[in-house]
Amino acid sequence: MPPAAAAGGSGLLGLRRGPRASVVIIQDGRLLMMQRIKNGKEYFVLPGGTIKAGETPAMACVRETREETGLSIWLAEQLCTLEHKGRIEHVFLASKFRGTLRLGGPELARMTPDNQYHLRWLDYAQLQQVKLRPKNLLVYCREWLWPVEE
Repeated sequence: MPPAAAAGGSGLLGLRRGPRASVVIIQDGRLLMMQRIKNGKEYFVLPGGTIKAGETPAMACVRETREETGLSIWLAEQLCTLEHKGRIEHVFLASKFRGTLRLGGPELARMTPDNQYHLRWLDYAQLQQVKLRPKNLLVYCREWLWPVEE
């Protein structure tokens, strides 16, 4: 078994994971997030994952979103590039999506009581109350979900 696999794929042995691609999917003023509960610690990330060899960030974003959420997405544009603990994250906006939202792929296969994945729709007020990764994600969420004046 490769060292990263023995460590649960978390890079605990000093192995760096490659760049990540993630997606912003907004519906009814809420942002789709992946809730992670790992070894008793809870945090939220955008759906997405590691860019494979030969993939562009956009290709990885579409593939990872389909695997993790069951949704087919169409990308509008790259919104920003973030960094968390030395790992680069390319963030894209989905212009539209189709499908039935359901957890799938490796996330479903790795689900245990100590390693949980849950798809959640959160509005801006809820995003302010949870731990986001990367930490500076909230600044961007405010821009993406700015409350509409009525």
